[in-house]
Amino acid sequence: MSADEIEAELRRDPFVPLRLHLENGKTFDIPHPDAARVLQYGVLVFIGMKAGTRQAQGYDRFSFDQILQIERRPSRGTGSKRKKAS
Repeated sequence: MSADEIEAELRRDPFVPLRLHLENGKTFDIPHPDAARVLQYGVLVFIGMKAGTRQAQGYDRFSFDQILQIERRPSRGTGSKRKKAS
């Protein structure tokens, strides 16, 4: 994966939540663009960071070559409401 590909996903307007899949099997959800930063060597992901805050529960960092896939995730709270089963 390249820096340009990840940067493009983080700058998408409107932003679409992402899930990064790494070669070691780990996944990282990026619910908003401030939850990740593109660095010179890779990506810094803030874990548990809510939109509009600067506090995170933790972080992880990894190089671009460790990313296997970028998955776009549907936004929560969009679409129609679920219907009650009868």
